[in-house]
Amino acid sequence: MSAGMLLLGAVLVGIGGGLGAAARWGMGELLVHVMTVREADTPERFRPWTTFGANVIACFLLGLVVARLGAATGAKELAYLLLAVGVCGGMSTLSTAALDIVQLVRRTTFSLALAYLMLSAGGGMAALWLGLVIAS
Repeated sequence: MSAGMLLLGAVLVGIGGGLGAAARWGMGELLVHVMTVREADTPERFRPWTTFGANVIACFLLGLVVARLGAATGAKELAYLLLAVGVCGGMSTLSTAALDIVQLVRRTTFSLALAYLMLSAGGGMAALWLGLVIAS
C-alpha cells in the first residue's frame, strides 16, 4: 500500500471510529433516558446493558461487513477499513465491558457479573455469526 493509501486508510479508520463511538454513546444515552422512568432508577443501573447492546450490535455489523468485504482490495479495502475497523471498532468496547463487570461485582453480586461476562462473550459471538450467515 502506498503512503497516500495508508494516510487515506488512517483517515477512514478515524472517521469510522468517531462515528462508531458516537453511535455507542448515543445508544447508551437513549436507553438510559428511556429506562430511567422512576426516581429510584439510576443511570448506573442500566449502563452495563447499554455497553452489552452496543457490543452485540457491533459484532453483528462486523459479521455483515466481513462477509461482504472480507479480504478485499482497492475501494472495498477502504470500505472495510471505514466500516469494520472504524465503525465496528469504535462502537464495540472491551474496556468499558471490563469496567462494567468490575462495577457489577462491587455493586451487586459476583453471579450477575459472571452472567454479564458470559452473555457479552456469547452474545457477541452469536451476533457475529448471525451477521456472517445473513450476509453470505
